[in-house]
Amino acid sequence: MEEIINKAVKTKRLFNELYIEVRKDDFKEACVYLYGKKRAILRLMFATDEREIDTAFKIYTVFSVPGTDKFHIIVLPLKDDLIFPSITPDIPAAHWYEREIRDMFGLTPKGHPDLRRLVLHDSFPCNSFPLRKDWNITEPELKEWGKGLVQKEPYSFMKVEGEGIYEIPVGPVHAGIIEPGHFRFSAVGETIFFLEPRLFYTHKGTEKHFESMSFFDGVKLAERVSGTSSFSHSTAYCMAVERMAGIEITEKAKAVRTLLLELERLYNHIGDIGNMCAGTGLAVGYAGGAVIKEKLMQLNERLAGSRYLRGMNEIGGVSKDIFIQADDILNIINEVTKEYKDFMKLLTGTVSHIERLENTGRLSKDIAVKLGVTGVAARASGINDDIRKAHPHLLYDKLDFEAHTMARGDVFARMMVRAEEAECSISMINALLENRYKGELAASIKEIPPCSSALGYTETPRGSVFYWVMSDKNGRPLRVKFRSPSYCNWPAVPFAVHGNIVPDFPLCNKSFNLSYSGCDM
Repeated sequence: MEEIINKAVKTKRLFNELYIEVRKDDFKEACVYLYGKKRAILRLMFATDEREIDTAFKIYTVFSVPGTDKFHIIVLPLKDDLIFPSITPDIPAAHWYEREIRDMFGLTPKGHPDLRRLVLHDSFPCNSFPLRKDWNITEPELKEWGKGLVQKEPYSFMKVEGEGIYEIPVGPVHAGIIEPGHFRFSAVGETIFFLEPRLFYTHKGTEKHFESMSFFDGVKLAERVSGTSSFSHSTAYCMAVERMAGIEITEKAKAVRTLLLELERLYNHIGDIGNMCAGTGLAVGYAGGAVIKEKLMQLNERLAGSRYLRGMNEIGGVSKDIFIQADDILNIINEVTKEYKDFMKLLTGTVSHIERLENTGRLSKDIAVKLGVTGVAARASGINDDIRKAHPHLLYDKLDFEAHTMARGDVFARMMVRAEEAECSISMINALLENRYKGELAASIKEIPPCSSALGYTETPRGSVFYWVMSDKNGRPLRVKFRSPSYCNWPAVPFAVHGNIVPDFPLCNKSFNLSYSGCDM
């Protein structure tokens, strides 16, 4: 590590973030050293347009080394030459990040094995990079676009050839209320030989929207990235902005956030376990999970005025003291605890259900590590990684809990990890309600320092979420980059379904429970 720092152009420390700016010739070496020698996890990779500050684009790679609460952030500035060395051949988890950087900024990862578009679809004009500061669609361009006169970039799916192999296209429009996503199966009989998903049909330009808002209004946008993880996203976003402003929130605000994060985890995990029953045809299990989840969401409504806990977070703290309603929380949690135990007893005692889960959708630990899989999917494949433990924040360092793992990596393991974590959340909620907390609900923040930046993060029900925010010379958003757990986990689904039969794909998919919109920036 000292060698990397010695070669650095400059370094900067902020809280547990160490920024190391390197030359282009040293960029790949620094990243591969952290990944290979230090067994660091690639948490996030993104680009920024900082030409108004120091005339350069910059690429940031955020690593964390297991066992240390520190982020090593390798920074590569690009000025005239907008080509950078790809790290994907050595760090496979970077593959989507680098394609996204090419789509959004026009910075090309030299040596990347697959330079097809990722986020932008065919009809988006060639050589148009929407996250550059000087990008703009004028009225004439819109008219040309509408007439089909703008040059497009076609997308070619991978071709799988061989005796008996045929394709099954599914989507992008699906039956039901799920969002669009295209899945192209190459199968032999009923057995899945290869799956190529194509997502990002719901691209809303969220990161671009952040740039046009104040940091304070951005909380509402963060809450709407992913409905079922609304509170987690807004918590990570607020944490990043608060660190930029040098604000330490009060103990009471930390307690409220911690408790609501665990309530969000609890209703999601129980609902997800119930949804998996739909994949096996166990209707009573599906209904049972939905009933318990509904009780918790009605509690959310009473606590926050929102079933998805929106409106609770604000920069500097929270808007409401939910501990005033401690009796209501305790009553519901006691009811849910009893019903949840009966629910899990029913599921684990139903042989036909368990047989469908066991040995289905296996994801090996090796693949999960290489792709940077996070959350339940990672822990069910034997990876002991939980941001609440790896990088303690809020009141998690004062709570007694374990990151539950299983080595088998199948659908059954993903169900049981959720089941263990749901019990853990119940225990943490009860522990939080036993204490009294000091301090105001929120600290006052009037402005954000110019040219400042920071990370924010937490563990959502699906896995880790990260926000990196930076202000411009006027203290307004220059860049807001977020990475949801679904963005890390979608690339792992094809590996999990390989060798399974096509009818088991919905069950595998439900066991990961990934978001389309929450993945699309």
